[in-house]
Amino acid sequence: MSSGEKSSHPAAFSFQGAQAAPLPGLAASAANRLPRWAIAVLILLYISHGLFDRVPWRGDDLINTALAHATLESIFLHGNWSVLLLPLAPDSPWTTQGPLWILVLSIFMAPVYLYAFITQTPLAIHLMDDIARIPLAISMAVGYMVIWKAADRFARRREAQPIDPLGVGPKSDDFGKTLGDCAVLLAISALGIVVPWHQSGPAAVGFLLQGLLLWSLATAPETPKRAAGQLAVIIVATLLTHGLGLAIAHLITVLAVFRWIAPFRLVSREFIGRFITVTLILVTIWLIATLVALPISQVSQWWAFGLRDWWILKLLSGDRSAFSTVYAWLKESLWRWWPLWPIALYGLWRARHLQWRKAPHWSVPLVSVVSLVGLGILGPFEWKFQQLIPVIPLCLIAAYSLLSLPRPLVNLVDWFAVVLFTLLAVVIWLYWIALNFGVPQAAATRIATLTPGLIGNANLYEVAFGVIATIGWIALVVWRVGRGEPRLWRPVVLSAGGLTLTWVLLMTLWLPAIDRLQGQQAIAKALEDAWVKAAADQRQVKPSTVRAEQSLVTRSVNSPYCITLSGQSPSLDALAIAMTRLPVSQSKDCHWRLAANPGRTARQDWTIIWQSSVEERRRRDRFVLFEKTSK
Repeated sequence: MSSGEKSSHPAAFSFQGAQAAPLPGLAASAANRLPRWAIAVLILLYISHGLFDRVPWRGDDLINTALAHATLESIFLHGNWSVLLLPLAPDSPWTTQGPLWILVLSIFMAPVYLYAFITQTPLAIHLMDDIARIPLAISMAVGYMVIWKAADRFARRREAQPIDPLGVGPKSDDFGKTLGDCAVLLAISALGIVVPWHQSGPAAVGFLLQGLLLWSLATAPETPKRAAGQLAVIIVATLLTHGLGLAIAHLITVLAVFRWIAPFRLVSREFIGRFITVTLILVTIWLIATLVALPISQVSQWWAFGLRDWWILKLLSGDRSAFSTVYAWLKESLWRWWPLWPIALYGLWRARHLQWRKAPHWSVPLVSVVSLVGLGILGPFEWKFQQLIPVIPLCLIAAYSLLSLPRPLVNLVDWFAVVLFTLLAVVIWLYWIALNFGVPQAAATRIATLTPGLIGNANLYEVAFGVIATIGWIALVVWRVGRGEPRLWRPVVLSAGGLTLTWVLLMTLWLPAIDRLQGQQAIAKALEDAWVKAAADQRQVKPSTVRAEQSLVTRSVNSPYCITLSGQSPSLDALAIAMTRLPVSQSKDCHWRLAANPGRTARQDWTIIWQSSVEERRRRDRFVLFEKTSK
């Protein structure tokens, strides 16, 4: 057998100029696009549910909402505009992220604050929570758009086009658009990102920035000067939203791409100079502004916080316990990235003979994944964003991997999706019936144990929407298992549809229970009621009088009738700022003060007038409100 015969395979195509191992052929009919209305409905259902009409959940959702509240209060009540430069809630550095995302949240919340400030009326707290999540919806919607455009742009490149000697393959436009659809479906189907993307933290905008990074890189070989400015802005925006770690990972990605991959090396001289210049100018402007407006100790503290607790620093210092944390991070990432990583790994294995330098549609997202995973292994300790951001380049790799996906692996992914999401839908409906009708008894008893006091709240909207979503899932499964023409996106449509179904059912049927478990509304109400009663007794007035005086301006009153924030528990302080109208302050002269797990911090001249109950603080800290007893 000749060397030409040894390298030949039946029904195969390769990539032009990349000398790839031949991959299975693709007929033009397989590149038919997913109907526009179908993908639009899927994205709308995915984004809209779980975003509004709920309380802030613990973690990033609550903390970032509180940071935006504190920013607006500093501006409206104290005229302190320097808070826009660093995200510091009353002198307490709660996060290592930058100020840009907090600024965006503050801009959306500002009209409500302005109205309360002018009219001196109570702040519409629940309305502000919903308004603060509007940027999340915008980030996710635009993020899906740029992921589609990035996949489409890479697929249209000459290096990515399949060799089609028989003329039965798809046209370049159809090929790119179909892979764009696949990338969007893969992004929707990732298991571990749906909750973080619906919280007020910077995860959703990180998704958008990563998509913009890949899209700008896809256009860079043709428009290097424009791409240099775009990528500089994206990396600086990443620094000002997610902090130093992710910005370094993106910077490494960009420099590695222009140093290693052939189409980018040709324009590297035009690109690098402008890119570095624009990046340095933007960072310098922000640094000068912060150094002028803020104490240098505060600025240096933020930079130090961005490098603190990095795993690599722990390893270099001899702390071997960091290995167990790295293992846990990688183990958790496997389910967060399902079903992307098995599809991507198989595609990379099949394309292992590629000349990677000449295949940017594979190598660019691969470089991004490697740098982001490297950040997760070596970067900030217990920082979850590194698990979320690699999803976007993984979507591109997995989309191209669908071209060579064998039928057994397609069936594995499909049947896993059918079994998993059908089982989840059955469990969700079963427990909802138990909550509202008391049967089956075992499920009703378990609900009462996990969420004491939760009562059924069935309404027509929930039932109708849940039934429609379930019927839609059944129809999708029937369509998928039925005989039909092959489509490139068929292996992932079940995973995307199943995850969307589960999310819709949870956010319609079980949102009150999730609010009770993940939110802290009950604790916030109990804390505020306790303080109102104590303040009324102290001033010898009725509690209704104290409540009537609770407006935005009460937080600016520098009097003993205030509450000192704990300064130690971001969760407690965020709760007091974002979910109550309490007159919180950093002053040590307040008549009341908050504490978490006080223990030894209690003193003889302070007495506990309220503490979170065992039910309220299940698996949480013990929150306490102290009142000064000494004169």
